[in-house]
Amino acid sequence: MHKYLTAAGFSTLDTERKVYEFLEEQVIREENLTDRAALMEGCSLREYRLAAADHIGICAGVLDLGNGSSRIDYYYPYFDTEEVSSGELCTVERYTERENYAGVIDEYRIGLSLIFFINNPVAYRKLPDAGRVADFKGTRLSAFCNDATVILPILKTEEDLEGMKNSRREQESLIEAARNGDEDAIETLTATDMDMFNQISKRIEKEDLYSVVEQSLMPCGVECDQYSIIGEIMAVDETENTCTGEMLWILSVICNEVSFRLAVPRARLTGEPAVGRRIKARIWLQGSVDFSNPAR
Repeated sequence: MHKYLTAAGFSTLDTERKVYEFLEEQVIREENLTDRAALMEGCSLREYRLAAADHIGICAGVLDLGNGSSRIDYYYPYFDTEEVSSGELCTVERYTERENYAGVIDEYRIGLSLIFFINNPVAYRKLPDAGRVADFKGTRLSAFCNDATVILPILKTEEDLEGMKNSRREQESLIEAARNGDEDAIETLTATDMDMFNQISKRIEKEDLYSVVEQSLMPCGVECDQYSIIGEIMAVDETENTCTGEMLWILSVICNEVSFRLAVPRARLTGEPAVGRRIKARIWLQGSVDFSNPAR
């Protein structure tokens, strides 16, 4: 069973049997067929999407095996968004065991490779040179989380905000130079990290952790598309899963200069979300890639 069905408002689908019954009865219908792609050896892939809320629903991929038989290859909750989160180069790689793909973005703003689950895999599979052209630009990120906590913001002056902007711009240029082999930039980044570690070690003795760490985006667990975040809430909305009646918070979040939309069940969010406050959560990151814009 997919771990983040609850985050999309499908908490009643709590066993594999319930999930597959729901997929076969509600999702895999002719009116929900959204895309198809031909595979090798006469096989094909059909994708079905059942919308349950604004831009949120459940997706199922069915493999036609070419001998009159078929099987469900994958299913997952999806969250579509129209906002472009990153214009950096995105590399596409296929998962080993199923017809799904991961996207990898080298984000200079956060200094790490951002890995996410691609929620429009059939669009990539339909490309005539899929598997050979794997780099694209234009990624729209979104995320689900099953539980989250709202925490208060850190009070900052105008001077603090301006200093943070300058520091981020300088760090981005240093990271880019370091990736290009600039030894001076590498030494500067190393010295900066050591200074930051020393400052944090001193502050953490007398201050609360969440007053020292304003935002964070760190890989979490053994799956590469899950992250532990502390991010700032930029907009708040709510919607209803029309299949189950469960209410969801839809939050626009910015985390280390990366922006995305986050869905969390209303009943499982501790605190009242508001613009300017922060959210602490473990998220499953997904996104759709603009496959019409390959990087040649």
